[in-house]
Amino acid sequence: MLALLIQDPAKINYIEKPAPRPEVDAFGQLEKLASTFHDVDGLFYFTYAVCIFFFVLITGVLVFSCVKYRRKTFDQPPASNTTHNTPLEVVWTVIPLIIVMVMFAWGFAGSIDMTTVPYEASRNAYKASAKQWNWTFSYPNDAAKSYNEVWMRVGKPAQFTLESSDVLHAFYVPAMRVKRDIIPGRFQTVWFTPTDIGEYHLFCAEYCGENHSTMYARVHVVSEADYLKRPWDLWEDDTPEKAVKSAASLYSSLCSTCHSINGAVGVGPTWKGLFVKGPDGKITGKQRDVLVKGEKQTITVDDAYIMESVRSPDAKRAAEFPNGGMAVFPPDQLDDRRLKGIIEFMKSLAEK
Repeated sequence: MLALLIQDPAKINYIEKPAPRPEVDAFGQLEKLASTFHDVDGLFYFTYAVCIFFFVLITGVLVFSCVKYRRKTFDQPPASNTTHNTPLEVVWTVIPLIIVMVMFAWGFAGSIDMTTVPYEASRNAYKASAKQWNWTFSYPNDAAKSYNEVWMRVGKPAQFTLESSDVLHAFYVPAMRVKRDIIPGRFQTVWFTPTDIGEYHLFCAEYCGENHSTMYARVHVVSEADYLKRPWDLWEDDTPEKAVKSAASLYSSLCSTCHSINGAVGVGPTWKGLFVKGPDGKITGKQRDVLVKGEKQTITVDDAYIMESVRSPDAKRAAEFPNGGMAVFPPDQLDDRRLKGIIEFMKSLAEK
């Protein structure tokens, strides 16, 4: 999240809070386990040990054979004329097959456990909506939403219903040992019980487009008392200054992957210069060329245009981005109150 320091609403400085470095286990291989899915680690280390064992065994046999049975003279006869050994071939076929089947059964059982939601978790149901390139989270029995951050209670089993509004994504929380593909047009479910208070990484683990690597969220595991404070809904907009501050945080988590505020070219149009401040201090929208049903028109940027661009991006596409591609944000994903705050934030970027 971005911290916001405001002296003048028109002069904003952003300080990015670095993501916490994940704690690794005793072997330095995995993030510290923070859920009840211990079998994932067991299977990982079993596979790891099998790979090391057979690497050492096969390499050792090869090196030994190369040294002991190497040809010492040009006319040296072969050490053996045996072309095959049926019992040995059966052994080195059956033993790996058994080991692979053990891995398969172990992994399949873990996958079933991860997706078969127990009753207690189903009573604490979240929803995670994925789209290029951000996450929207809905909470149990709460109308509020959060973007690229989700808060959970420690020790409380939770179900996540997953959906995608565009392409294939994946819900992956390494510390919780959960991963579930999110298929467009289909609801997927996964559950876990967070066991340690802290802040954890959530990634999209399926390539979903140009900015796939920025599709990142944070999982905050907090105490029951902190959860009851509803930290995901601390939106303040009593004054334009408070609205700007709240919207700046929302911009960093929801909009910054596509829209810059410094004029840099991104996936979508920059917000810098959308509104300008005149000599009299009045803020007005700039003139912009847009495409309406393929025809170029010149409009004046105003609140109505911004709201339409968020709700129906293809209605008036920015001419410099004729192919469009912005995701739709209906009111149930981004309400009018927050959208008006974003507009105030855009206006705060106006140059004097």
